[in-house]
Formats: sequence, C-alpha cells, structure tokens
Amino acid sequence: MKHHFNTPITVIRVTDGEDKDGFTGRNSKPIGKHLCHIVKTETSEKLDEKPIIFVIKKVIGLPKNADIILGDEISLLGRRYLVIDVVPRRYWKEIHVTCEVKGSEHS
Repeated sequence: MKHHFNTPITVIRVTDGEDKDGFTGRNSKPIGKHLCHIVKTETSEKLDEKPIIFVIKKVIGLPKNADIILGDEISLLGRRYLVIDVVPRRYWKEIHVTCEVKGSEHS
C-alpha cells in the first residue's frame, strides 16, 4: 500500500442557494486548500449494478485547523469525494471520504 504525503486537496463547501429568479440550486465554492496524507484506501464493488460501480473509500489526515464539516466535498487527484466522517485527533483531523466510479462490464 502506498502512502501519499503532502498531497494537495481542495475543500469544497456545497450549499443550497436561490438565484435572483427564484430557482433553487446547488452552489459550491472552494473554501480552502490543504496538504494532506492519505492513510488508507479501500475499494469495493457493487456487483448488482450494470456497469459495475466501484466504491472508493479513503481515510485522510488533515491539519487540525482545517475548516471541514460533514457533507463537504474534497477534490483529490482529479476526483471529488464526499466527506462522511470527521474524527478529531490530538494533533490532526482524520476524515473519511467516499466516491463512486463507474467501471466496465469486462473487469
């Protein structure tokens, strides 16, 4: 297993908003960039779906002062992940993120 240290991520806060015409939509804005270390990566498959969908789960370490909450998204190595858990540690924060990726039927 490879550990990636000092990997740049962007934290994206997703909010519901209403524009001037009264339409409700999803607004997202970057709220910070941090260097993180990827502690663990786990990949599983949803076999009942066609094409197969892979679920990628990661455990990521961030600085203690990182402004991140449940429901935020992070952009990491070209993919967007949803934050599903934030665990404060003594000197750092541990976040758990997940992402679904479509695969091919022949894998």
